[in-house]
Amino acid sequence: MARKGNAASAAVRSASVAKRRDDLLPVIADLQATGCTTPQQIANALNERGITAARGGSWAAVQVRRILT
Repeated sequence: MARKGNAASAAVRSASVAKRRDDLLPVIADLQATGCTTPQQIANALNERGITAARGGSWAAVQVRRILT
């Protein structure tokens, strides 16, 4: 029974991550079009816009890299 619950939980989390990524990709593309080319520049721009990272904190370059891959 626990395995079914774990699998269901993992599926929900994966769907949530995918939706967040899909929501952020147009914003990141817009930032790239305005000259933000490095992950750190993109992270800084997301922070300046007040867009929080997944857990509500600040963006870091590694988080941007993960979204872009």
